[in-house]
Amino acid sequence: MTETPPILERHGAIARLRLNRPALRNRLGADDLAVLLGHCATLAADDSVRVVVFEAAGPVFSAGFDLDALSRGDTGDAEDGPGGIGRVGTALAALPQPVIARLHGNLYGGAVDLALACDFRIGVTGMELLMPAARIGLHYYRSGLARAVERIGPDATRLLFVSAQTIDAATLLRIGYLTQLAAADGLDAAVDALAARLEANAPLAVRGMKAAIARLAAGTLDGESFAAGLDAAHRDPAFIEAMGALRAKKRGG
Repeated sequence: MTETPPILERHGAIARLRLNRPALRNRLGADDLAVLLGHCATLAADDSVRVVVFEAAGPVFSAGFDLDALSRGDTGDAEDGPGGIGRVGTALAALPQPVIARLHGNLYGGAVDLALACDFRIGVTGMELLMPAARIGLHYYRSGLARAVERIGPDATRLLFVSAQTIDAATLLRIGYLTQLAAADGLDAAVDALAARLEANAPLAVRGMKAAIARLAAGTLDGESFAAGLDAAHRDPAFIEAMGALRAKKRGG
């Protein structure tokens, strides 16, 4: 398989964003991060995409940020860390479409944050996660820690980041890092089923509620923006049609 920067593919209304350096365990260099940011910008501007699947080629999901670059002193800034990897996590989290992380193998370091930035994380039995930052003396960047605390809470964040121990799949499901656990041979079916359910939902309601949930978690939701999102969803022809069908059914029932 040819090693390439991350790939963006479209399959109807579902986009697949794939890490594609399997021989390097999908380690993320500055060039890969720049490509991921570009793909996120493309997705954010494309209203025809309803669901994004974040996946990886090869046996390992991702080894995280390139340790060679890290050893040369690229620890990045306090907000977004080495290579600015936190900016990719923020861009993934901010996508208007729901994002499913297809976690078919182990993940390490900065990849822990990128998967956590997704809205749903479906893993496989036997997978493991390791956040080695504390073990090597690296202080993790603020945006990644904030994302973890918002999404899985401070106790689970301490387990992942402060203990620097390998965490198994069952524990990842228990602490909320994984939203679903599947057998390896059932992973694609689980991802496809969730993607199909999300694609079938009304896009304006999905986008509005996803944005509202993120702002509620961060404590930044204001009533005006919430009301605007609600109004947009309720003006959607799909919603008006559904309500008309419901009224017709009641009259006929």
